[in-house]
Amino acid sequence: MKQTLSLIVFLALSLPAQGQGLVNFRNDATTLISADGVPMPASGTQQFNFAMFLAPSTTVSSIGITPMFADPVWQNVGGYTANGASVAGRINTRLNLDVGTPSGYSGGSSVDFIIRGWSANAGATWAEALANWNNGSPVLPMFIGSSTVGDDLRLGDDVSVPTVFGPLSSQVAGFNMIGVPEPSSFALVGLGAAALWLSYRRSP
Repeated sequence: MKQTLSLIVFLALSLPAQGQGLVNFRNDATTLISADGVPMPASGTQQFNFAMFLAPSTTVSSIGITPMFADPVWQNVGGYTANGASVAGRINTRLNLDVGTPSGYSGGSSVDFIIRGWSANAGATWAEALANWNNGSPVLPMFIGSSTVGDDLRLGDDVSVPTVFGPLSSQVAGFNMIGVPEPSSFALVGLGAAALWLSYRRSP
């Protein structure tokens, strides 16, 4: 009887651990993230947010693919972090981050994933940033960007936990976030160009 009870307790304790799909959410000097082509500043200068998105491992079959921002197959798993406080291009490390449980993937299962980043002025969540990006016609000046796809990443368990940034096909490299102005800025540029053209036409 004692042996049966011990077995039940052991299985009950082990099930939650097996249900988790863990990753180490961090980058290093070889996988820096940029803003308009230069390593993004530390958080003391400007704040950026980052999130991880998962999809079934059958979503892509090759590396180097960057999904569209609004592609619904990629589901945010709540894996948020921000840029670091002291080193340009680096994010705050989150070790043993459970991304599997929110999306129904257990430890040991394989997934495709991407990392997306944006300037914090566009929102604290990806939903807010996507709304402010407004299908490429941003409602405010912001930075936004996405990694390529990490193909067939094996989510971690109690034995081994993968790091999402790195040189392998199952990892992603650093990426660049582009600065996009609000529509009024585009309008001002257009008006300035028109004024220059009229000035040129009127000159003798």
